[in-house]
Amino acid sequence: MAGIDSGVTVENMQDYLNVDGDESVIQNLISMAESDVIGNIDDTIPVETYRKYYQFNQAVRVMVDFMYFNRGNLGVTYSSGNNASQVPYPAPYLYLINGIRWKIRRDYSENSGQSLQSKN
Repeated sequence: MAGIDSGVTVENMQDYLNVDGDESVIQNLISMAESDVIGNIDDTIPVETYRKYYQFNQAVRVMVDFMYFNRGNLGVTYSSGNNASQVPYPAPYLYLINGIRWKIRRDYSENSGQSLQSKN
């Protein structure tokens, strides 16, 4: 597993996904997942700050797992009777983001002496 403040690595994800190879694909998915989490919380906070949080790293792992095993199926609409839906974000990903959203912003604000603007 990656250290507490080193973020998610390709090797970490290969172990997590139980796959060999695909290094460039996995690296691209890690970068995209980190950007997605940060974009959903506060993109003015440096990625290095986020990587210190276990919940951030776990959210990245969950999203990479989801995107890796659903390649080609993202955005596909599934129909069941009269109901049609797209593949949603995985529930654990949303849970992790919601669990750290205000903590990261508060901690960053307290440690940097900056006042963060509220994002909706």
